[in-house]
Amino acid sequence: MPAISAASRKLKLLRQRAGLSIRQVAQALGMEYGSSYQHYEDRYKKPLLPLELVLKLVPIFAPAGIEAAELYALAGAGVDATGERPAVAGGGAKGDTAGRILRIPELDVRAAAGDGLTGEGAKIIDEWALPSGMVRHYSTAPASDLRIITVMGDSMEPTLQPGQRVLVDTGDRNPSPPGVFVVWDGLGLVVKRCQMVPHSEPPRVRITSDNTKYDAYERTLSEAYIQGRVIGQWRWL
Repeated sequence: MPAISAASRKLKLLRQRAGLSIRQVAQALGMEYGSSYQHYEDRYKKPLLPLELVLKLVPIFAPAGIEAAELYALAGAGVDATGERPAVAGGGAKGDTAGRILRIPELDVRAAAGDGLTGEGAKIIDEWALPSGMVRHYSTAPASDLRIITVMGDSMEPTLQPGQRVLVDTGDRNPSPPGVFVVWDGLGLVVKRCQMVPHSEPPRVRITSDNTKYDAYERTLSEAYIQGRVIGQWRWL
């Protein structure tokens, strides 16, 4: 009988580094304890783990500081400089458009405080693995600039609902053309519409809400503290 694979042994070490039990990982995966998941650690003999399994493990191990690249390697995949995962030799994952997966962190905006979406205080609570084609049809921003956050409050109703997830390009902080942006209002990160005031000097930004019960206001561009442009939304029907 061949020994268990090196990928299987590495998976076990990563789980132990994450401080997770087999039962905890199995429950997070929706698998039965002691059978389905444990098989990949104790009885799996193929040289590479299934990519589908690895993609599910990334957000489970991420809160403990386990880099996604370490898990992708167990499936024979790598991560390039843009944060995209190239296709695995022999074929990509099911639903992996153009053979690439974008890894996009989801942040807790309540913990971000004045550090915004990219500062050291930004707290990653999950990681989304999305087919590249799902995003590339609308944006060419590198994956390292993309963030997913939860809308807080009702200021953008009915366009955006409280609790709804949105995709933000943190590399686009210029409200020309106008659009929906994440801004720091002095107390927290909020989603607002931003538009440059024509011919203003110094440049000024008009910040409005879609909910008419909130008043519009203006700030200089430097004082608007724009964190990024909202380029997509996730909504359950």
